[in-house]
Amino acid sequence: MAKPKKILVLDLGMQSLRLAEFSIDKNGELTLSRGASREFLLDPSMEQSRPEQIKLSVQEILKDWGLKSADVCCILPAHSVFTRVVPLDIPGGSGGLKDRIEEVIQFEAQQNIPFPLDEVAWDYVTMGETASGAVNVVFVAVKSDLLESICQSLRAAGLIVVSVTAAPLALYDAFRNTYPESSDTTTLLLDMGSRTTNLLIAGPGTFFARSIPSGGLALTAAIAKELNAELEAAEQLKITHGSVSSGSATEKPADHLDAGLALIIRRVMLKTQSDISRSLSFYLSSQGGQGPSRILLTGGMASLPGLREFLSEKFLRDVQLFDPLRTLTIREQSSTVSSFIESHSNNLGELIGGALTLSGESSFTKVELLPRSLMKRREFFKRLPFLSGAAALFLINLATWSGYFSYVNGVTKAQTSVLSGTMDKETRLASGIRQVTEKTDTVQKTASELLSLIELRSAYPNLIADLSAKIPDRYLWITEIQPVGDAPQKNVSSATGTNKISAPTVIRALIVKGLYLENPRQAAVIDDFVNSLQSSDLFSVNENEKSKIITQRGSPNGDQWAYPFALKIPLRNSLTFLP
Repeated sequence: MAKPKKILVLDLGMQSLRLAEFSIDKNGELTLSRGASREFLLDPSMEQSRPEQIKLSVQEILKDWGLKSADVCCILPAHSVFTRVVPLDIPGGSGGLKDRIEEVIQFEAQQNIPFPLDEVAWDYVTMGETASGAVNVVFVAVKSDLLESICQSLRAAGLIVVSVTAAPLALYDAFRNTYPESSDTTTLLLDMGSRTTNLLIAGPGTFFARSIPSGGLALTAAIAKELNAELEAAEQLKITHGSVSSGSATEKPADHLDAGLALIIRRVMLKTQSDISRSLSFYLSSQGGQGPSRILLTGGMASLPGLREFLSEKFLRDVQLFDPLRTLTIREQSSTVSSFIESHSNNLGELIGGALTLSGESSFTKVELLPRSLMKRREFFKRLPFLSGAAALFLINLATWSGYFSYVNGVTKAQTSVLSGTMDKETRLASGIRQVTEKTDTVQKTASELLSLIELRSAYPNLIADLSAKIPDRYLWITEIQPVGDAPQKNVSSATGTNKISAPTVIRALIVKGLYLENPRQAAVIDDFVNSLQSSDLFSVNENEKSKIITQRGSPNGDQWAYPFALKIPLRNSLTFLP
């Protein structure tokens, strides 16, 4: 048989925290296994130390329970969470809500949440429709820095926050679970806590919530002011002697202190009752619903003597205590659970509602008020199965490749030993081949130099013969031929210290100088000579470069019988001289 699912729920109040462990069996039956509570410092100026107080209190409880770490659903008090019910006109009503609300929800959140959205953790939930057909959207938001500090304190104490909700929503779930027969009537649920009075109205298909900034702490502050006492002393007086006066028509308490406290508390409660009445009027005007047919009272102040009678007098309705234990199973023979229930009989609604939120049933209210750090952690754990599968696949591949490489390594070593002997033989053979190749290169170099000398012997005669074949028959003759090439090298004589200029080592052109006679075509005979060189196999003459080839052209003036000319004729193939 499967073990029941364990759920830890932490209810954070203004003056105390309550931690309870529930179990849910396969039939969905909720059982309270154990619970514990711790009180906080009452002074509001100590609010900054609240995260540290939370950590120490939770550590103490977990130590008593023998737990080191556990997941928890955290319920934030109404005074630290912004809650607003906004009727939205969605085409199609709640039937078309899922498809259309996302189109307007971001805009409505910016309009209705009084903080920049990047500074809060916020969510929304739909809660039925108004009489006019508008969809009730409940926006909840909490400052990110406050939420982060609380989650860090709980993490330091050993609790991992998996869900965060607001006290009004948790109380609403507990009410629906405890009073399923109330779905056809409108009920006013008053949760009168330390700092706020939470007003919940649950009707057929409707929901309304509002937090009034008045609660038990306001009574304590009024008593301290009237009696000029410290807050701790005033709180103790409220607990031991406090009551709500029923008015002048009833008999006052015989004790003067009790009578004075009753009047002080009544004055504060009159203001609270006025705020409740205004909230009810706003509900009737905005929601268009019916007034509540009954009132249920819960919270730390619910046990204050005379409070039920005072509310019945003002609202003209019977006021009953909210009993969230009607459908709850309590583990037998557990004195600690009985003691916990007895001391917190009016404060169990939020704990039960938080447990129902984690029960897995879709009918209960779910909001996501997790800080960014926990959202990232949740996303990581969602991806963890895929990451684990990828890691397992990687390890399998790694093992496969490791085995393959081990096999290949053995084969490689065997082949390497065989190839090593072959390489030694071929290395010796390669050394002999290299020596023969070096000798062959030396012989080829010497042969090339000898062939170059042989070619150079006939180079000048061939050039002169080609020039002689291309020169015109009359009017022009050559007087000088000079080779042109790379810059000549300077040879320094070590004996005399004098410099000598050697001939160019590479000849790329010939400078041809000469004279042409006075003739009918005058200097055009030079062009004829250049044109005839275009068909030469030894000279590279281009028609377009004639101006570069003819470097001197003497102009006839009738005073001389011959005129000079000079040509720089490039060779088709350069001539290279041996050193």
